[in-house]
Amino acid sequence: MLSWVKHHFQHLRKWRDYAELVARAVSDLVPEAEVYVIGSVVEGKVTVYSDIDVLVVIPNKTLNSESRKDLVVEILERAIEYYGLPWDAPIEIHVADKNTLQDYLKHSRKPAREVTWIRIN
Repeated sequence: MLSWVKHHFQHLRKWRDYAELVARAVSDLVPEAEVYVIGSVVEGKVTVYSDIDVLVVIPNKTLNSESRKDLVVEILERAIEYYGLPWDAPIEIHVADKNTLQDYLKHSRKPAREVTWIRIN
């Protein structure tokens, strides 16, 4: 039997594949969105506490908090149901619109110029 830690790291090693599945789901739902992977997996600083942080940037809309939460659920459901994302994949989706992107970057652990982004779509 695999320990939780081994299982978790197996998922983290597949971060590019998982991010691509999420990007496909995003493209279905919001074609104009941009999808990036940010955080420890991109920076090569993975720990047992890491997850796969996916940033979805909606450039031409303003979304309220409830709309962002609903979109996260829709993205995850679509990625799991249509594209085979494992239900237990350690994905954390962050949605930023044109008004919240700068706020999001200001409150990240690093200054925006130091955030490592990998564009998926």
